[in-house]
Amino acid sequence: MYRNKNKGIVLILCSILFIFLIVSAFRNISIYVVYSSGFGTFIISGLLILAIIFAYVKGK
Repeated sequence: MYRNKNKGIVLILCSILFIFLIVSAFRNISIYVVYSSGFGTFIISGLLILAIIFAYVKGK
């Protein structure tokens, strides 16, 4: 059976993304979450998701 070589990196990046989103949500909770959180949250989340996808695809 074939295993992904970057499984550990993907799990670490997923956990960092999850923790970042939880902390960001608690810091910016308001009626207008999208407008109050700013673009920094979306940029960092996007970069983490791209890193996860890249590590997963490269491991195959």
